[in-house]
Amino acid sequence: MAQFKPSAVDGVDDPRINEVVLSTGNINQKYIVRDIVFVAECIEGDLFDPTFNSDDMFLTTKQKLKKKVLDYGANAVINCHFEYQQKPRDGKQIIELFAYGTVIQFVQTTIG
Repeated sequence: MAQFKPSAVDGVDDPRINEVVLSTGNINQKYIVRDIVFVAECIEGDLFDPTFNSDDMFLTTKQKLKKKVLDYGANAVINCHFEYQQKPRDGKQIIELFAYGTVIQFVQTTIG
């Protein structure tokens, strides 16, 4: 189990990561399906603690999905789903965050 560190994702310094699209639905663009991806995190924290920054935790998970897209040489993950569980372990609150979706690559089309 890792301590939560938002900057602890390999590949986030790649400028292409900002061009990767994540969508919880479909998109209106031609594409081919490359694969299904899944990422998970297990961190110490309490979602109901007012000082806990859940946005940073979610950002790290999204960055991991985007990194997988770059590994495929693709453009996006569509139909993303995010789920979590919070439970005690060894006297500490643990958050398990799961994310998955479909990796796609945009297809170039010409009109005419």
